[in-house]
Amino acid sequence: MATTEDDFQEILSAESYVDVQKLRSAAQHGVPDEVRGQVWKYLLGVSTADKSNELSRNRNRYREYLEYDKENTAQLKRVRGETSRYCWRRKKEFEKLGGGNPEQRIENVVGAFLNVHQQSPLAQPEVLVPMCGPLSLTMSGESEVFFSLERLAEKIDELHSTHDLNQRLANFLMLFRILMPDLYSHFEEEEVNFREWAASWFQHLLARELPLESVLRLWDTYFSATEGLTLHVYVCLAILAHIRDNLEDLEQSEIHSLLLRLPAMDMDKIISQAFRIKYEVLEKALTELD
Repeated sequence: MATTEDDFQEILSAESYVDVQKLRSAAQHGVPDEVRGQVWKYLLGVSTADKSNELSRNRNRYREYLEYDKENTAQLKRVRGETSRYCWRRKKEFEKLGGGNPEQRIENVVGAFLNVHQQSPLAQPEVLVPMCGPLSLTMSGESEVFFSLERLAEKIDELHSTHDLNQRLANFLMLFRILMPDLYSHFEEEEVNFREWAASWFQHLLARELPLESVLRLWDTYFSATEGLTLHVYVCLAILAHIRDNLEDLEQSEIHSLLLRLPAMDMDKIISQAFRIKYEVLEKALTELD
């Protein structure tokens, strides 16, 4: 059952200590727009449960971010180009959700990330910009966007430390073939490039493909659920199952277009179905990956 804004405010307004576990439990069912930024910071570990030194920590973090070079000379042109394309495509969505024009903010945050984390596997503008978009919409300050992106990147790195992207993609495609053999065969007949769209789904946590509202709701669960980002493979399978009827009537180019520009959908239903698929997969021991 969804938790109200007042319920979240009650948890967040604790005088000295925020019950993060209670916050996680509430956030799994979705977070109201008004408090999502605050909640995500706790779920990602940007904000700590102990509020005793909160003001000084925030001030130090803000000063630290100000010192970062925002203009990555090696990739600045790519950052600006990718940010411009992303914001142009998402313009109406940002306006609808009250996000204004985040182009400069995203450009600054991604530029800073590329300078600070040059060796990160995610240090590519094409990967960082779509993932920065939802955070930019949610957080009130640019430095908050940066440190949230940094923590999200750490979570992804942790996930891939046990099973890298190639292993997870192979696992996803194996489950796709087993659970939806007719649709899988249709993709093969139409010579759809599996890796091209599946890699994008996994690299960006669907931030490039889904409408922003859907991404926000999905990430509420990713950041709060015990399963965390490991739920992603099952969400991807649930999305395929949801749009299966449409895909079966399309040809190669149309399939590709739909997979890279997914329609709005009821993410509560998608997430519920993802959990059902997960339990089915684990029960039948169809995968060795968590």
